[in-house]
Formats: sequence, C-alpha cells, structure tokens
Amino acid sequence: MHRIKEKKKTNPFSIITVLLLLSGIAGFIIKTVYFTPKETIVKIGQELPKTTISTTTDLAELKPNSTEEKNLNYRKNWKEFISIGTIHRDVEYTVTPENTISSLNVPIINKTDYTIESITIKVLYMNPGNNNAIEGRVFEVKNVLPGSHFSYKSPDNNVKGVNVICEIIKMHSGNFDFCFDVDLLIDSQARGGFSGNPADPWHCK
Repeated sequence: MHRIKEKKKTNPFSIITVLLLLSGIAGFIIKTVYFTPKETIVKIGQELPKTTISTTTDLAELKPNSTEEKNLNYRKNWKEFISIGTIHRDVEYTVTPENTISSLNVPIINKTDYTIESITIKVLYMNPGNNNAIEGRVFEVKNVLPGSHFSYKSPDNNVKGVNVICEIIKMHSGNFDFCFDVDLLIDSQARGGFSGNPADPWHCK
C-alpha cells in the first residue's frame, strides 16, 4: 500500500528574504558601475584645451576704444563729473549791512582725468525783498586741473542781494573733445547740439 506524499508548504517569509537579498545585490552592482568616480587618463602628448591670453598687441588695440568710451561717458554725463556749489551750500559769500554780496567764493569740481580749458559761470544775485534775481554776472575760469576741487574767488561787484545762484553756462575741453553751451541745451535733443548727433551732442573739435 503506497503512501501519498504530502507536498511541502512554501514558506512565504523565505521568498521575501530571497527577493530582498537579490534586490540588495542588484542595487550594489548598479551603484558600483554607475556612480563610482571614473579616472580620466591623459596620454602623454595628448593635446589639451588651450586658454587664450590677450597679448600686448591685443591690449593696444583695445585701448583706443576704452578711451573713446570713457570720453563719451564724460561728455554725455558731464554733470556727474563737473559741477559747482549750489544755493546755500558750498558757495561762500558775505552779505554786507547794505545788503550787497561780497567775498564770493564758488567751488568748482572737476572729477574727469583731463584739464578743462574754460568753464564759464553765471551768478545771479537774488533780491532781498521778493527773492527774484536782480542782476547777473558772468565769470570765466580757465585751466581747471583734473581731479581738482577748489574755490574760485570772484571779483567784488557790490551787487545788492541776500543770496546767489550759480550755474555753468559754457565749457570747453579739447582733451576729450567736449563743448557745452546752455543755449544749445534744448537744441541738443532735437538737432544734436554741437555735433548734430543727439546721442553725443557735446562732441566738438
């Protein structure tokens, strides 16, 4: 009489353990193959990428362009580099008992790298009663040195007033081909000022 063999039951925990083991081995292999830093071997004599450094000739070619750009910046934005004191600030003067202005000192600032051959300044003397301008005087200051900040002492005129207003009305510097005239200020945007070019209206020779 033959006995019927009983089938062994499969333990599910064993299967899960085997699968986890296989997954761990596969993950280790993938990490080793794809994420391990690889060495790059360079053979002797192999040509490497080159970095180009500008030579003195290249710099010499760029220098004129840089200077011209600097000069253009001076001309277009001259108010940032050339200025004088404004009312009640920096400008020094004395008001006499007769309400006249004396000992007028006008500070002039030149932040450019060039000498400015001529700066013309207009001084308005203000009325003690209604604060309107009574009279104006024009002074020309010559050869304002680069990087300078000094006070220009104007001649005493004994003009009546209690304060003054100063403004630059004309300038010229052949060092960076610059001319300014307040009479052409409006025209500079419409017709281009001295040069005829609205993008660079104060360019002159």
